[in-house]
Amino acid sequence: MMDYIFPKTGNIAYYNLVLEFIRNAHDIFSGSVFYLFNLPAQVEKMIMDYLKREQLNVASLGDNADEYLQSMDTIVTDHCFSTVNIGSFRQDCIDNLLRLCASHYRYSFQEKIKSFPYMQ
Repeated sequence: MMDYIFPKTGNIAYYNLVLEFIRNAHDIFSGSVFYLFNLPAQVEKMIMDYLKREQLNVASLGDNADEYLQSMDTIVTDHCFSTVNIGSFRQDCIDNLLRLCASHYRYSFQEKIKSFPYMQ
């Protein structure tokens, strides 16, 4: 649908739509901290620049979402049923932070509970 409405910028429009929806849900519980869908400005700029450069169908990323989350879920975590601090945002630790997020989100999806991992 986004490709039809925005033929040249469909990927970016879809990305922004998903981000705004998820940001609203997270902000209710976690406030103005960093989380997977609200990263520092320089990181979000890098993501937007990548989307502008690459021919990537963002809608297809969700096709194997559980499989991808399972591959990222390699860190044992103590699952929390609300907001949980997963550490401080540092560029050199982004892989571990993403794996912690994946662990919490995957558990949340499987158990049909809400979990909001965030970074300081």
